[in-house]
Amino acid sequence: MGTLGVLIFAWLSIQQVDDEHALTREKQVTDRYNAAVNNIGGDSLEVRLGGIYALQRIMEDSHRDQPSIVNVLSTYIRDHAKKPKQVTDLPDRKQVVDVQAALTALGYRDPAYDGTARVDLSGSYLSRAYLRGANLTGANLTGADLSGATLLEAHLRGAYLSSADLQEADLKGADLRSADLRVADLRDGFLDGADLSGATLRGADLSSQVLSGVDLSGTILSGANLSGVDLHGANLSGADLRGADLRGTTGP
Repeated sequence: MGTLGVLIFAWLSIQQVDDEHALTREKQVTDRYNAAVNNIGGDSLEVRLGGIYALQRIMEDSHRDQPSIVNVLSTYIRDHAKKPKQVTDLPDRKQVVDVQAALTALGYRDPAYDGTARVDLSGSYLSRAYLRGANLTGANLTGADLSGATLLEAHLRGAYLSSADLQEADLKGADLRSADLRVADLRDGFLDGADLSGATLRGADLSSQVLSGVDLSGTILSGANLSGVDLHGANLSGADLRGADLRGTTGP
């Protein structure tokens, strides 16, 4: 009985120590989170970058905090990447460093821990952003300016891209299955090897695009501008082309 009592006491002591360590870790994460959120609101670019990198690290260390961090970084980008009213208002390279850092943190997180959170970059000015291989599955990019952006092999399945500006964007090998691309501008972009099966491209502008080898099966292309498009080798099985402008189209 004495030995049993010692074992029980030892077990309870270990449990107490583990609980204390867990509480300590939780407090440390909370302190880091609060400090990082304060930093991203700072006036100095260096301080804001430090806050963004800290939030990225917290997502890696504390999965339960990821949903709130996704929302915080999404809001940060929307607030700091507003579309300029005129060409003279275009941000210089230094001004967009923090936005790119936040994009990188969101694009290369593990979405399995997002919970109910969703990346929301609607209306953001993300021209020439670098998002190669980024995971933006189901993201809200409605009305975003992604002209000239690098989205090579990006995961955009089920993403909302209606009215988005994707002129000259590199979408080679991108997963755009079931994406909403209504009225999106895809002129002069690169879609080689992209998967657009089941996507909605109603009213989208794909004029003069090269869509050879692109999977467009089950895609809704009604009312889309496909004038001058090269469709050689494209998979159009089950695609809805009613009302589409097919003048000068070649193939499949």
